[in-house]
Amino acid sequence: MQLFAAVFQRHRDRTVLAVLIAASFALLALPETSQLDFARALLSRIMRPAQRTTDLVADYAMVRAENERLRRMLATLALERGRLLQFRDERERLRRLAEFKEEQTFRLVPAEVIGRDFDRIQTSLVIDKGSRDGLHARMPVFSYDGLVGSLSRVMENSAWVQLMSSKNHPVSCIDKRSRVVGVLEWRHRNNFELKHVGAIEDVAVGDTLLTSGFGGAVPKGFPVAIVVRVAQSTDGLSLRVDARSPIDFLALEEVFVMTDEVPWDRSLFYEEADTALMRDVLEKARR
Repeated sequence: MQLFAAVFQRHRDRTVLAVLIAASFALLALPETSQLDFARALLSRIMRPAQRTTDLVADYAMVRAENERLRRMLATLALERGRLLQFRDERERLRRLAEFKEEQTFRLVPAEVIGRDFDRIQTSLVIDKGSRDGLHARMPVFSYDGLVGSLSRVMENSAWVQLMSSKNHPVSCIDKRSRVVGVLEWRHRNNFELKHVGAIEDVAVGDTLLTSGFGGAVPKGFPVAIVVRVAQSTDGLSLRVDARSPIDFLALEEVFVMTDEVPWDRSLFYEEADTALMRDVLEKARR
């Protein structure tokens, strides 16, 4: 072995040439099908490291580009968060000067849908949270897209949610743009009608309807539906306003119950772990 290594070092080019010539003659002596199989196997062995290297370079470039995009996004969110904090503080100062009630944010309890009861009059869901989790009747329930309904019955480990898509569950709403107030009533599926809107009121297609806060059951300012049609009613004294909720009530799998109010100045996040995580992310984005 040592003799072969010494010869190879002294006559490397000739040795490689001799090996290649021997391999060529051996390949020519094989049948044509075997030659193709051998060539494919040899090419695969030679190209595999190169292909892996190419894949690694491509993956590295993609991860680096994605990391740069995420850093830009985090930096933008950090700056936007700072601006929103300033606006919040300014708004709270003005509210205090006007002797308005200090605004609160709210704590949400996530819950999984474990049952459904759909009929023509009342539509309900059963969730896996109850009084043991601090829930009680009339608490509002939301999804990612807005208001879902409210708790109608609460047991120890479960609760019933009466959905907005029920005949006896009207919701007081306000037009986000024009501030017109009406009562939203269910018609079918996720279609609703905004009632008690005068003929001269300013409501337009595309307007967002928010909870008005009247009655105290549901806080003000949460999305409910989008106006899809506005027409004069037959009596000429009011408007027929049709709206549609973005929520598919028949396909809900998880919801969020609004349990209590949290002062704005306590934290923008509800758990210490969430706050610590966001601070860490923002600090890394500034580096």
